[in-house]
Amino acid sequence: MPVQKGGNNNIQMNRNNPIEEVIREINKANTLKDAFIPEKYALPGGWADKVASNIGRGKDAGMNSNQLRKVFTQLKAIEEKVNRNSDDKLTREQMNEILLLMPQVAYAHGRSLISTHFYNLLKECITPKKIKDREDYRSFVKFYTAVVAYSKMYNK
Repeated sequence: MPVQKGGNNNIQMNRNNPIEEVIREINKANTLKDAFIPEKYALPGGWADKVASNIGRGKDAGMNSNQLRKVFTQLKAIEEKVNRNSDDKLTREQMNEILLLMPQVAYAHGRSLISTHFYNLLKECITPKKIKDREDYRSFVKFYTAVVAYSKMYNK
């Protein structure tokens, strides 16, 4: 019985975690362009600020800006290719590159370099269900860029 009680406490803590709140909001949206509206994430106190302030503290203290930057660099490299598309569609190769970010994120999570909450956030975003076209991908990159920017304020 004590194990079950501890599990319930963990669930409650997850519900109060700002990153888990963002995940629930993303989950409600059909695509990332529907979820990542600058009014929701870009301003102080918005999603990006909340995520950034959370990833350097508590259980997430092991995560540093290096981990954020590694993913960010790859996202931007893929974005350069996506921006060259003549239409709003992603090529199969581009989608594969995007999806192949998840094994790298999982590896970093397995080594405790990325927190479970942040891993879950990326897992919710980096999926064909949420990234359906170029605008979805761009929306994700803009959100992630905002997280990186705010993280600099918290991790000097």
